[in-house]
Amino acid sequence: MGTPFISCLQPQDILHLYTKTNPHTQQPPSIPKTFLDAMSVRESVYVTEQKIPLENEFDSDDPRSCHWVIYASVNKTDSPAVLSPSGTILRPRRSTHLSLPIGTIRLVPFPHPPHPQSGGIYIDGQLTNPSSSNPPSPSAQTPSLNFKDRPTTFHDGLEPYIKLGRLAVLPEFRRMGIASQLIRASINWMQENHTIFNPRPSALGFEALGMDHNQGILPKWRGLICVHAQETAVSTWEKFGFEVDKEMGTWFEEGIPHVGMWRRVKVGDGGGLVESVVSGGTKLP
Repeated sequence: MGTPFISCLQPQDILHLYTKTNPHTQQPPSIPKTFLDAMSVRESVYVTEQKIPLENEFDSDDPRSCHWVIYASVNKTDSPAVLSPSGTILRPRRSTHLSLPIGTIRLVPFPHPPHPQSGGIYIDGQLTNPSSSNPPSPSAQTPSLNFKDRPTTFHDGLEPYIKLGRLAVLPEFRRMGIASQLIRASINWMQENHTIFNPRPSALGFEALGMDHNQGILPKWRGLICVHAQETAVSTWEKFGFEVDKEMGTWFEEGIPHVGMWRRVKVGDGGGLVESVVSGGTKLP
């Protein structure tokens, strides 16, 4: 295997055309190749290996997310060398150089649905066993930017956070540091582009943001990262400073137990909630 290289795909509205009931090989030609490569890995790991239904692998977060794909440079033998009885090469081996997608990770910007219920059973992102005391929130599908979630060990219920997930590496390339490269690449990119998902009221307007224009409070990412980790992957995320949030408990996604994990990274300009006062018709920057 040659030196791996990584490609990043930023949010793409065109991904709304992706047909979730079809494999990545049967998609419209307008779907970016990088995303098709990401789905090829996700299908191999989650659909084939972990038996998650194909139609549940693509979700509504994919078009608004950033996706990283790591590739290995490999040589595929098209035809072997032909030798004479004495060992003389009559025809050399013919091979093709390929860039094989071997791993992927996804970064989902805020806002997010409510934190999963401890003990909840989720199929295709939907809670199938809501409790009478804690029913699913109607804002679970389209939360506003000022949505207040329940507080947990590491989240106050208000601070904007990004979510890493869909970390997948092909079986034959595991234990080679591939997952580590993907995690580093996504976190480093977010640190360098820490304002990219912050709302711009001058372009969208307070009403479009679901905010009180008299209050003028804009959410701003300041380094908080969440992971909904499969229990078997906790040790992988712990190597990168993520800690299990015990108050989030354990829930099941597609039959697989998950836990919440968090980490805060350093970003520029402070972040957090920035208060801006609108008066006399002045627009926010």
